[in-house]
Amino acid sequence: MPLPKPGDLVQLDFRASRSVPESTEGIKVLQWNIERGYKLEEIVHELKKIDADVIALQEVDIGCERSLNIDTGRHIAEQLGLSYVFFCEFEELHSPLRSPTLQGGGVHGNALLSKFDITDARLVHHRMHPVDWNDPTHPLAQTEPRRGQRAVLAATVLTPQGPLLCYCLHMEVFCGMLARIEQFADVMADSKLQIRKGMYHQAVLGDLNTMAHGIARFSPKFCTDKMRFWSLGQSEAAFWQKKVFNIVDLNTIPEQDEAQKMRQRSGPTKQPKGDPSSTATIQDSSCRQAEHAAGQQTATQEAGGPAWFPPGLLGPSVNGPLRSWGLSEQVCQDITNPGFTDPFDHDTVTLDNPAYRYLGLSLMKGKLDWLLLRKMRVLTKSIGNHSYSASDHKWLCVSVKFN
Repeated sequence: MPLPKPGDLVQLDFRASRSVPESTEGIKVLQWNIERGYKLEEIVHELKKIDADVIALQEVDIGCERSLNIDTGRHIAEQLGLSYVFFCEFEELHSPLRSPTLQGGGVHGNALLSKFDITDARLVHHRMHPVDWNDPTHPLAQTEPRRGQRAVLAATVLTPQGPLLCYCLHMEVFCGMLARIEQFADVMADSKLQIRKGMYHQAVLGDLNTMAHGIARFSPKFCTDKMRFWSLGQSEAAFWQKKVFNIVDLNTIPEQDEAQKMRQRSGPTKQPKGDPSSTATIQDSSCRQAEHAAGQQTATQEAGGPAWFPPGLLGPSVNGPLRSWGLSEQVCQDITNPGFTDPFDHDTVTLDNPAYRYLGLSLMKGKLDWLLLRKMRVLTKSIGNHSYSASDHKWLCVSVKFN
């Protein structure tokens, strides 16, 4: 069977039955970077124990020498009896430049698996790529030659509680914090577009490689922009929480969803014909609405919570801090948070690289993996693979109910 090419989607189904089981339980959602599937049977064993309903995996190998030429994603889906969609991100070129633990010969990407139907699988493409992996003269290509580029796998999972839009992504590690934020803005922009179409329940699942802190600050390989020093005193995950996710888009927060539904049902407001006062009346009404909305927004910010106001009256929401650090106006609008919450604290550790431990100190560790939820209530949450025996990343899992 030929290998997929970069940019291809492969969709398979290994469920014994496609009927959706009725359940009053929460939906269990899991995020995990499986480190190319080096410890494949341990990964399968761990996933069977967790028994998640929706699974997002990064670093899924197919036909690579380093992972024994196995189709790791298919193997997991078969063993667990799940539906499965794989996004081929890179062709991992077989090369004498690679070490045995990195040797390619196959392809590499990310995957979504579920007990439920997976529909409308597609890619969200990035507008900016900090590393051109297709350039054989790039310094990184000297040790890890590959072809392809990063993108985001998006698909809808038809859960018993309703459709759940899932984003599965693996952000670039060989760049700076600002480049990762700029790429993540593409996810938020797509999320807002889908919210306007009525897709309110969403999950962002991925390895965001948020590691521009600690000893990594001094590496021109892992931290390539001014934020390596401008963010001193906090981890990259803490920076994201404070300066990215805390800046909301008031046009698309969950509190607006019901109002949007009502507007879609009622249709556009019609202006009476032949009434010269109607325009002035509407303009006057809009001004009063804008003044009321501005007052609401001020009160809301002081109270620390969102409030409803007519979308667009205050203009687009903008992430001011990121604009001051040089990101474009469009990125600063796109990156504003449309209502995602994080069940795990920013000081959660999902990677603790043993190669950077010295005298009992962990010099390169942090929260690289994220599980962000929109319009869902968390019933339980857990973290596993603490010994890093199955992968160099821990997994994150939540049980949720739709709001």
